[in-house]
Amino acid sequence: MEGKGHDEEKGLPIPSVSSHAHTTPSSPQTTIVGSAEHSSEDLTHVTLANATVVSFEPGDPTNPHNWSTLKKTLIVLTCALICTNSSLGSALAANITPFMHSFHVPLGPQTILPTSVYLGGFMCGPLMFAPLSEHYGRYPILVIGFTLFTLSTLGTALAPNWPAFLVFRFLTGVFGAPPISVGGGVIADMFSEEILRGRIMMLWGASTFMGPLGAPVITGFTAGTIGWRWPFWIGFILAGVSFISVVLLPETLAFKILRRKAENLNKQSSTDETFISPGDINRGSLAQTMKITLSRPMRLLFSEMLLGLSCVYMAFAYAVFYMMLKIFAHIFTGVYNFSLGFSGLAFTTIGLGTISACVANIWYDNIAPRIAAKHPERRPEYLRLPPACVAGPMLVVSLFWLGWTSRASVHWIVPLLSMIPYGFGYQMIFNSILNYITDAYQIYAASALAACGTTRSLAGVLIPLCVDNMLHSLGIAWSCTVLGFISAVLTIVPFLFVAYGEKIRGRSRFSSTMKPPELSPPVGELTRVISAT
Repeated sequence: MEGKGHDEEKGLPIPSVSSHAHTTPSSPQTTIVGSAEHSSEDLTHVTLANATVVSFEPGDPTNPHNWSTLKKTLIVLTCALICTNSSLGSALAANITPFMHSFHVPLGPQTILPTSVYLGGFMCGPLMFAPLSEHYGRYPILVIGFTLFTLSTLGTALAPNWPAFLVFRFLTGVFGAPPISVGGGVIADMFSEEILRGRIMMLWGASTFMGPLGAPVITGFTAGTIGWRWPFWIGFILAGVSFISVVLLPETLAFKILRRKAENLNKQSSTDETFISPGDINRGSLAQTMKITLSRPMRLLFSEMLLGLSCVYMAFAYAVFYMMLKIFAHIFTGVYNFSLGFSGLAFTTIGLGTISACVANIWYDNIAPRIAAKHPERRPEYLRLPPACVAGPMLVVSLFWLGWTSRASVHWIVPLLSMIPYGFGYQMIFNSILNYITDAYQIYAASALAACGTTRSLAGVLIPLCVDNMLHSLGIAWSCTVLGFISAVLTIVPFLFVAYGEKIRGRSRFSSTMKPPELSPPVGELTRVISAT
């Protein structure tokens, strides 16, 4: 028997190894990752001295990878629907001045607070919900989170005063985080093939982008006519309808499904044999689990260069997007005398760029494998990042275009058209880098995406607070120019990853780097299992 070791990830003693573990040379390679067992192939039951570890049978219909295309499609559409609900809520309060008058709050910097506090909730939510979903499963986190999101939206619509309004906005942001921070994990649970997973992630990502595009239209045409509370009533109605589909979602996390399977086998067993799931291996106390799962996104963020640079790039692009809500209203209501409703409608031009990005991504998916095959040692970089290398400069050009054409002497269609390359670049950057992060971190994808979501929201909270002062001090042209120059500097990030990403991943403790993560020791003989001794 081997002596006891130490699990770096959990800080727990490793039980001694059972010498009775059954393996064969042809057995699929099996590793324990975090608190779950993952395999490149379907596994049968592996009998131990005192327990049987339950795994998926070949072709097991309970394995999310084996679910029908229809079932997977419905799950993805549900995730996209609730993500749209969540992201829609973030921009519903943008540029609503009637509620400021109703609450007797002076116009000025405080007008951005309803959006900022919502994004502040977005910042806090992923830190808690994404890693908890990796331990307790996707379903309970999504159902509980979306229930509280719906109720918080109702509270916003009924808020009696300004402080209560801001509190409910914050809570709506917190509980609106699970669909966005957990959605990527749900997709990773069901799709293992890189190209297909990338396309699904692209469509899911587009849904998170479409919500803020539709919000200014709803707000613009309702707040000033039938009342400022109506945008939030509409948000509540949409969330209530969507809630039905959330309740019907199945659990997608493999080890939770296997735990349920083990429990059923134990109930049916007439012998002393005990069945356990991979999630029960090295299962620590609740306090230890909470410490690990709640701290993991920040550990990833501050220890992983790859993730840190990605977060900075996406955070700035995200903040600029929410600044555009204010800048666009300033341009089209102030310079071109549009109504608030038509100003919001103009903002949807970004959606044309988003759709174009989706089409371009599908085209790129057809040629990406050939490009990646020429560089097998850097496959994730060449498979995922070239679109971001093209999209970055387009984002920069669109900001200069918008800034220097937004004047009364230039027809309004000219600055409006600048939002097409902006939407293309924004969507392509997010899709490309988020897919790259998902491929790089795999089982830690939800935590990595949570770290991304937290930094994006932090930037979305802080940076837009200066937009009024920027426009007042610098004007439209130079405000957009400053944003364009910063974006130009950040375009180097995907190029840096293409050149050095393989080396960066090689030094990572969490990244897959084409091998099991360092924090998850290989257990070819299922060594991390409670032994008979």
